[in-house]
Amino acid sequence: MIIRNIEVSQFRNYSRCTANLSPELNWIYGANGQGKTNLVEAIHYLCNLESFRTKKSSQLLQQNKSEAVLQAQIERQKVQHSVRINVSKKGRKVFLDHLPSHRVSEYILSFMALAFTPEDVNLFRNVPQERRKFFNRIIAFIDPVYFKILQEYTNIISQKNALLRQGNTAQIPLWNEMLARSAIKLMQKRSNFVEQMNVHLHDLFMELTGRTEKLCLIYKPSLISSNFAEKECLQQLEKSLARDMQYGFAVLGPHRDEYHLLMDEKKDKDFFSQGEFRITNLSLKMTINRLLCERYKFYPVLIFDDLFSELDDEVIEHVMQFFIELKNQIFITSTSEPLSSLPGKHFHVIKGQLV
Repeated sequence: MIIRNIEVSQFRNYSRCTANLSPELNWIYGANGQGKTNLVEAIHYLCNLESFRTKKSSQLLQQNKSEAVLQAQIERQKVQHSVRINVSKKGRKVFLDHLPSHRVSEYILSFMALAFTPEDVNLFRNVPQERRKFFNRIIAFIDPVYFKILQEYTNIISQKNALLRQGNTAQIPLWNEMLARSAIKLMQKRSNFVEQMNVHLHDLFMELTGRTEKLCLIYKPSLISSNFAEKECLQQLEKSLARDMQYGFAVLGPHRDEYHLLMDEKKDKDFFSQGEFRITNLSLKMTINRLLCERYKFYPVLIFDDLFSELDDEVIEHVMQFFIELKNQIFITSTSEPLSSLPGKHFHVIKGQLV
C-alpha cells in the first residue's frame, strides 16, 4: 500500500498543504509545534478513518473553520484509488473513487496505517477496551470473517444487556446460548492470532533492541474453557446471572477479554519502564507488520511520530537499520534533519507549511 500524494485543507494548523510522497521513506522534520504530527495524523486518518490523538472531530478542524478536507491517491495491490474525506463537527463524509462510501467496514478493511506514537505507552498500561479495539481492528483486517462474527457478538451482547437493564430474565437463557456459540468463535480466532504473533515477536524484539529477554503476547479470555468448549462457556454465563443483574450488564464474555505483554515473565503494567513500554510496543507493531507482509502480502503504511524520544542510541541504531530494510512506505517525524544518506524524501515543516 502506497500513498502517492496528499492534499490537506483546514486541518489542524494546515490551511492548505500538498505533497508528492516517496513510496519508501518520508522524513518530516522541524521544530516542536510546527505541524509534523498533524501531517502524519492526517495520513493516519486517510487510512484508518480515525485519529491516533482524539475521538473528537471538532479538534481536527483549523480554528474557526467548519470543515477539513483530506485527499489522496492511494495505491493498493497495484490499483490506484482516489480518496477524499470531509471532516466536520458532525462527523465525516468519505468518498472512494469519487463515490460516497457509506460502509465504514469496507473502507477500513481495504486500507491500513500502523502508527507508533508517544501515546502508545498507554496501550498496555491501562484502558483494556482500547487493547481490544486495537486487536479487533488487526484481526478483522487479516480475517474478514472475524469482523462478521464480532458484529454478530456485539448485537447479541447488546440484546442481553437490554434485557438485564429491564430486569427481564426469562429470555436470558436463549441469549446465553447464542452468546456462547459466538464467543467461542471469537476466542478461537483471537487465540490463533496471538499464536501467530508469538512466532515472530521475541525475534523482532531482539532485532530491534539487541536485548535477549523473552517477550511474548498473552491472551486472557474472560470465559475459561478447555479447548474452547461451548458447554463450559454456557455454564459460566448461566452462573453469572446474579452478577449480571447486579451490574445491569453482562460481566463475562469476549467483550471483557484481556491482552498482556510479558518480558521474562514480568507483566507489562506492573514492571515495564517508560522506555520498555515504548520499545515493546514498537516490537508489537513491527510483528503485526511482518505478519501482514509475509503471510498476507499486504504492506501497511507505517507512521512513527517522535520515534526517538526515550530510546537510547544503541536502540535507535538497531531501529534505523531495521527500517531501511522494510518494503513499506514509512513516515517518520523528528526535530532533527535526516542523514543525507537516507533514501526517500525529506520534508521540513514550518508553521503548517512544507518548506
